[in-house]
Amino acid sequence: MTAVGELVAHGRSADVHSLTTATVVKVFHDDWPDEAIGREVEDATAAFDLGLTPIRCRGRADADGRRAVVFDRIEGVALTTVAEKNPLRMGRVARALAQEHARIHRVASDRFPDVRDVAADLVGTAPFAGLAARERAELLDHLASLPGGESVLHLDFHPMNVFRHGGGIATIDWQSTACGDPAADVAMTRLLFTEAELFPGATRAQLLVYGAARGAMGRMYLKEYLDVTGMTTARLDRWATAARVLRLGMLDIPSERERLLRGIRSVIAR
Repeated sequence: MTAVGELVAHGRSADVHSLTTATVVKVFHDDWPDEAIGREVEDATAAFDLGLTPIRCRGRADADGRRAVVFDRIEGVALTTVAEKNPLRMGRVARALAQEHARIHRVASDRFPDVRDVAADLVGTAPFAGLAARERAELLDHLASLPGGESVLHLDFHPMNVFRHGGGIATIDWQSTACGDPAADVAMTRLLFTEAELFPGATRAQLLVYGAARGAMGRMYLKEYLDVTGMTTARLDRWATAARVLRLGMLDIPSERERLLRGIRSVIAR
């Protein structure tokens, strides 16, 4: 059994605690599915093997009787923290975020599920129970019409999951990894900057600062990504509905539910 140390971070699925000078332990909340924990171990291991992150997953553990996973410790701070400490660095942070995302997308792999299949499977879950049979059928048709691809997609890529580390950058939380068209991943990040609830456990100061600044950072991130990769806005917009499906189906956050469903319905109605 692993004895955990001080709390390092709090998230929707787990809390991260200090373990040793070189490792941390991610302790999952009791209601988090065991299947999802196993998937995170597999995906985080694959991400390290593919050179997508320098943070190694050390495997599952028992943390004071709770389910946990051990990871290498990050020697640095999240890009969100960099921007909070000095708002003048927001542009630099946004560019670093975009460049890291583009680097990830240059890696191709078949070790992860197709993002279109992930989204289609979610349509049959509880958050979509309010859709009529016709609406679900039209939504599935829309998802099937989207283009394929081979790039690795993070699907939860935002500045709280990207850190300064060892003189470079480290991206964490590979628990929803897929493969496909990079525009799907960028659409998810755009949604996180515009429609998603702010991160859990945030202080009042963080909510004020990040709430006011995230729109500007999102626009700077998107401009840099499009400039670096040549992706068009039209290609990105094709994935807006799929991004809402992924966000709603993966997390089903009550404060987001109706807004995301309205966005989904507005497209399939056309």
